[in-house]
Formats: sequence, C-alpha cells, structure tokens
Amino acid sequence: MIYRFIKIFFLTVFSGWFLVLDSLGQTPGDLENWNPGFVVTIDEDTIYGPIRIHFANEVVQINENNAIKTYGVNQLTLVFLKENETERERFFYTFPFHPYSDYKPSKLFEMLFSGKYLCLLGREILVTETIPVYDSFTFRTYYNTRTKLSTDFYFMFEGEKVKAFDGSRKSLLHLLSDKADELKKFTSTNKLTLTQKEDLIKIITEYNKLKAAK
Repeated sequence: MIYRFIKIFFLTVFSGWFLVLDSLGQTPGDLENWNPGFVVTIDEDTIYGPIRIHFANEVVQINENNAIKTYGVNQLTLVFLKENETERERFFYTFPFHPYSDYKPSKLFEMLFSGKYLCLLGREILVTETIPVYDSFTFRTYYNTRTKLSTDFYFMFEGEKVKAFDGSRKSLLHLLSDKADELKKFTSTNKLTLTQKEDLIKIITEYNKLKAAK
C-alpha cells in the first residue's frame, strides 16, 4: 500500500501537474464544478485539464483541450484537483469496496490521511436537512429545507481493505479492536470527537504509533 502512494507521489512531483491550467471560475469546494487537475488511468496515462467528480455516479469528467472526456472510476487509479479559490490540493484514489458483498467494485475515495497500518478516507455526499425556524412576529414555527455537503469516513487497512466508519464509539473500537483499550483511553483523555476529521486523524496517528511499537 505504501509503495503505491510513494509511486503516485513521485508521479505527481515530476509529471508537471504544476502547469497553469485554465480555470472555469466555479464555486470552490463544490465537486460538481470544474477545478484544475489531472487523472491517471489504469494504463498509467496522465491527462491534464479542468476536472469535476460525480460521486453518486462514480464518474470523473476532464476537459482536455476543450474536449470533455468521461471516465468510470474503474478506469482510473488517481484523480488530483486543486480548488480554484482556496488552492486546496486534493488526492482521490480508487479502491475496491462494498459494505455487504464479497464482490467489491472500485470506488473513488479522497485520501485524508495516509499511514503505514491505517489510512483515513472520505467520500463527499449531499445531505438534505429540515430546520425549524421560529417566527417571532407570527409566533409560529416554520420548517426550511437545506442541502449541505457532508463527508462519510472510511478506514483503510493494510492490503487496501476499506471499512465504513459510522462515527460511533462502538464502531471505532470494533474496527480497531486490536488496540481498543488504548484508543478508548486516548479518545477519552483528549476529549476527541469521532465525527471530526481532525480528531480522527489524531486517533489514526495514535493507532499507527501503537501498531509500530508492537
């Protein structure tokens, strides 16, 4: 697993992704919009151009020289994009995953943290919420519906074994059962929130340290 990331790292550094790409001026952070970047196919071809990702359909589109190409995630190994305004760099990899079946098709995950024994992955989803709003003039409560971007988290173990994490303490200790006692104490002492990326990275960093010290 580490070899794969090292290989991609050197590919990223030396293949010239720092070339200036035309921006389409869309809202940053919205993966339905275009951001400059590149994709690497399973044949190890690197294609540059503005990119957009459709997680729901497992499709990636890239505008190469004003020609839009569409790829299924099973045709790719890596997607890189740099958000237009924030300049945040994001790396997405394809890994086999299915929560219930032995048949595991390729899915696209963002690499949020890479470790030797455990990595943190993410997939963005749109969540619709109904929010109560109290009107002090009419003394009535109204309900507004809004859609926001959220992230589902996944743990990836050695051998690219991906497991869904639901954000609960029970799920954490079950998935990381070999270090459950140590992590239970670590999360409690540091008052970590299991639904926050930054705190999950702290937990995964600690898990990797514990595994390395065995």
